[in-house]
Amino acid sequence: MIKEKLLISACLMGDNVKYDGGNNLIEELEELSKKFEFIPVCPEVMGGMTIPRMPCEIKSFNPLKIENEFGINMADHFLDGARQTLALAQQHGVKYALLKSNSPSCGNKNIYDGTFSGKLIEQSGVTAKFLLDHGIKVYNEDEICQLMNVIK
Repeated sequence: MIKEKLLISACLMGDNVKYDGGNNLIEELEELSKKFEFIPVCPEVMGGMTIPRMPCEIKSFNPLKIENEFGINMADHFLDGARQTLALAQQHGVKYALLKSNSPSCGNKNIYDGTFSGKLIEQSGVTAKFLLDHGIKVYNEDEICQLMNVIK
């Protein structure tokens, strides 16, 4: 059986690539691996950011401003990582992605509002938006059941 390719946030696979050096390992990996071939990505690391790194939030989209808590604009790193992630997805013919919710890169439904107050707004992160704009369906770790139902 040929498995569908799934772009997946490396942190969800247990890789220690989060901004704080940790991960967001999900329990459903084994179940997902029965239907999908994983293509792990961390757009922020791919864009040249270090592990660990300061948390960043999107302050504005036009012009794109993604700042850390010191007000340093890291947008170039986020854009570079998003471009590389999209290129990898296109190279592998990916139709689906499972990305980390609420991330300024990977959030598909919500991201933090740019004030570092913990408040979420309805918006996609940079990489998620790139993928969505190119026809790739993006899910987060709370939508794994929906993702599993896409492939019978």
